[in-house]
Amino acid sequence: MWVFVAGSFLVLALASAWLARLSFASVRTYLDNVAPDGEVETYDGRFHGRVVRDLGRLAWLFAGLSVLSFAVRRSLSGAKGAQVKAMPEFRSGIRNTWYSLFHRSSSTHLRFVLGLIVLGSILRILQLSAPITYDEAFTYVQYASRPFHILLADYSYPNNHILHSLLVKLCTKLFGLHLWSLRLPALIAGILVMPVFYVFVRVMFNRYIALIALGLVASSGALIEYSALARGYSITWLCYVSALLLGRHFAKTNNPVSAVLMALVCAIGMWAVPTMIYAVLAIYIWLVIYLMVKYRHSLNKRFAILGISLGLFVVFTVVFYLPVMTVHGPAQLFHHPTMGDNSWSSFLNTHQERSFDLWAYFNDTSTTWVSLLGVVGLLYAAYISTKFRNLAFALFMGAVPLTTIQCMVGPPRVWTYTLFILHLSSAIALFYLLKFVQEKVYPAFAKRMRTAITTVIVVIGMSFLGMRGIQGRIERFPEAELASTWFNGILHRGDRVLVDFPWEAPVEFHFMAAGLGRGPLFVEPTPGHALYVLVGPGDGQTLELVLTHHRYEGVTEEKLEKVQDWRRLEIYSAK
Repeated sequence: MWVFVAGSFLVLALASAWLARLSFASVRTYLDNVAPDGEVETYDGRFHGRVVRDLGRLAWLFAGLSVLSFAVRRSLSGAKGAQVKAMPEFRSGIRNTWYSLFHRSSSTHLRFVLGLIVLGSILRILQLSAPITYDEAFTYVQYASRPFHILLADYSYPNNHILHSLLVKLCTKLFGLHLWSLRLPALIAGILVMPVFYVFVRVMFNRYIALIALGLVASSGALIEYSALARGYSITWLCYVSALLLGRHFAKTNNPVSAVLMALVCAIGMWAVPTMIYAVLAIYIWLVIYLMVKYRHSLNKRFAILGISLGLFVVFTVVFYLPVMTVHGPAQLFHHPTMGDNSWSSFLNTHQERSFDLWAYFNDTSTTWVSLLGVVGLLYAAYISTKFRNLAFALFMGAVPLTTIQCMVGPPRVWTYTLFILHLSSAIALFYLLKFVQEKVYPAFAKRMRTAITTVIVVIGMSFLGMRGIQGRIERFPEAELASTWFNGILHRGDRVLVDFPWEAPVEFHFMAAGLGRGPLFVEPTPGHALYVLVGPGDGQTLELVLTHHRYEGVTEEKLEKVQDWRRLEIYSAK
């Protein structure tokens, strides 16, 4: 393995050295050719000089890492026995967990779990056909439709959730360009996180709490919504919950394989969306608390492995983001220039409003009284359960200090990963409330029966509130698909279509999906061909403003005829 690693670093060193020798003219010409609009104005000579300098430094770094890898191989040659022993122990632990979960559970319980996962999957699949959003369309037309090496290095906008964009590119290449193939990576991650979450809650608590928690996650409006949007957040959820499960296995067994895999999974989540850093900090803080509470004699050894895991997470993340850091620098990952001012004064003036946005978002995707009951459940779960209290404290410490340092509260979608812990608190509170009812009110209310009934009620209620709450919450662009259908068969080579933000990305996506291509949106019209202008009055657009923006002031409004008028989009045409 170390020979492969050393060889890979050597290849990267040679590639970096070769790329550093490319001229500005050749790079700019290539970038203009692959850019959606045919021109990359931001890549100037100064930018090129910085990139070339970074590539030269990387060449020396990779060469040094190659030599270091050979040295590590020699130094670890005597420790092969310990390495060989760790992997069989890890596999054995997985088999034991599998046996404990499935062979010691009744068939009725397993069918109930499967039914909840299927129901949650159906709720998510139903959202696949919803009209496209601007961020989804922009992700595809600006990133996923471009060559792999551009996709991996271009972080000019934070819409490029790199791992997700990469998966979208693969899915659309394999299945063709459709709304469902665009959203397939997010959907798969949003479905897979449900069984992983169930397993984590079950090994941490018990099967009854796990069943209620699974029901809440399956029917959660916010989780349903972002499982059917072509964004990278559901991938971060899957990585977060998987890392929690691996962390729990490491804490129980002190197996280095679990620690390494946890670092890798966290880095993969970071590669999807950099805001995964909040969840990563919560995971490692939780493990520190878990180990300090549970162990005394072997604590130093366990902390050493945990520290190595944290270091590996940093290494893996840097490797994944090397192309981006070479082009843009590391700072752009954690505060992108497009995110606005992050000064302390701005933070003091806006943090309350943005925190309220998160509360409003959770209310919108359920309802206020459910959110208030959730707060009560959170407080009670933290009071009754030390295990949950540690998880909740780590969640808080992973987010609040770093948010304060960054002087910026992220938008609500950034914090959707917290819903897994919040729904867990509701499940714990319901479990102990039902236990109280059995002990004090109705002794015949058996554990299995009360859990099943409660889960069914919760799923029905939350599904209704969630599916209703997410309708119309995010701005969507159904008229963009109508426009592509209308143009299909009408548009000819040489025709030009003018369209402005926020309609340009949705229209471009649907043009590409319909086989019209993006050419009509950028090429100059030839004499005798048609000029079409798309106007969204609801977005403050007028015919004159769109013409002026595209430098078509010479085309008077009198020459244009309105040929289509939908609720939010109008189409004008002229020769």
